Amino acid sequence: MVGVRPVLRVLVASDSVLLGDGLALLLAAAADEVEVVGRAAQPGDLLAMVDEVAPDALILCFRATAATALSSVSVARTLRQQHPEIGIVVVADQGNGFALELLRAGASRIAYLIDDRLSGIDAVLSALLDVRAGQVVLDPSVVDALVHRRDSVAIDDLTPREMDVLEQLANGLSNRSIAEALHLSVKAIEKYVTSIFRKLGLTDQARIDRRVSAALVYVRARSHPVA
Repeated sequence: MVGVRPVLRVLVASDSVLLGDGLALLLAAAADEVEVVGRAAQPGDLLAMVDEVAPDALILCFRATAATALSSVSVARTLRQQHPEIGIVVVADQGNGFALELLRAGASRIAYLIDDRLSGIDAVLSALLDVRAGQVVLDPSVVDALVHRRDSVAIDDLTPREMDVLEQLANGLSNRSIAEALHLSVKAIEKYVTSIFRKLGLTDQARIDRRVSAALVYVRARSHPVA
C-alpha cells in the first residue's frame, strides 16, 4: 500500500536482562511498525547477531562504566565500518566520551539518549525512526558537552608518570588499585588523576564521566598516535 512504511527490524543490546527485555517488550507493544528481531547480552555478541538477523537499527543500552564504554566503542566502530546503513540508538546513563567516539565515524544514523531524561518509550521509538531516515538525535546535555570539550586533547602534556596512571585508569582500575599497581599512595594517585583531567580539558560536569572520557582519550591516542 502506498505510504505505508516497512517494518523496522530492531536488535536490542544490553548487559542488563531487565533493561533489555523491558525495552524490547515496550517497543513491541508501542508500535506495529517495529519488530524486535533479537537480544544481545554483551557488546561482543552484536557483530555475529547483526550478520544473522540483519536489523535495520540497533539499540545499545548500557551503564557507562569505563569497561563497558571501551568495549562498546570497539564494537560500534566495527559496526559502522561494516554496516553503515544500520541506525544506532544509544541509551546510556551519562553523556561521556563514548558519544564523541561514536560520532567520529560520522553523525548520520546516530542517536544518543540519556535514560533518566527520556519522556517515555515514544522518545526511543522516535529516535529509531529518525536514524532509519539518516538523521542524528542527541540529548541536549551531550551537545553541550561536545561543544565545550576540546577535540584536540593535550595528551602530550602529560608526564610519563601521568601516562602510567592514565593507562591503568583506561584498564578500568580504581584509584586504590592503580596505587597498588604503581606502588604509590592513594593520595598521590588522586593528585595525578586530578592533573590528568585538567590537562585533558575534562571539566567536572554532572553528566560527564571524566574517567570514561579520559580512558577514551588514551585509547584514541594509542590507536591514532600524533606524528
